[in-house]
Amino acid sequence: MDAAVAGLVGALGGATLGAVGAWGAALVAFRAAKYQADRQAQAQQQHWLRQVRRDTYGEFLRAAEACRLQILRAGTARHLHGGDEEEIAEWHRLRAAAVEDHNRFYAAKSVLDLEAPEELRDQVAELARIFTGLFKAELWIRGGPVGEPVRAALLDADLRRYERVKELVEEIRSLCRDSLTGPQ
Repeated sequence: MDAAVAGLVGALGGATLGAVGAWGAALVAFRAAKYQADRQAQAQQQHWLRQVRRDTYGEFLRAAEACRLQILRAGTARHLHGGDEEEIAEWHRLRAAAVEDHNRFYAAKSVLDLEAPEELRDQVAELARIFTGLFKAELWIRGGPVGEPVRAALLDADLRRYERVKELVEEIRSLCRDSLTGPQ
């Protein structure tokens, strides 16, 4: 009987140790699977956020470039403002296109303000201030002689601001690229 009890105790002890070992192995496997799933979910979220930023940055840069080109158009279109009816209609068409691009820039800026790092938002704010100054009616209304080259039609102050716009757009493009490729 002692041998039978000892065998039974040994069997129960072995079964208990086996069950605890199996439970421990299952727990380790579960934690490993959960860790892997969490990492994959985090990687997918980062990929999604990077794509959102890429789209946001792309739209913003397209809008900024359109506004930059509108500044040049304004310099050559000023002489139309005081012309005949056809020239005035063309001036209004150009001015409306500029306002549309300016509005698109601010819509893209408002989304970018949510997505971008602070350094990028600061550069964008400076660009917006310059665009606002350049898109005021004075840029479009001041007269410029007919036939002048684009740069000559822009006043010196406007030209300096235009050059700063070009610099800022390149700096912003670089910051966008860094934001997309840098550590999150």
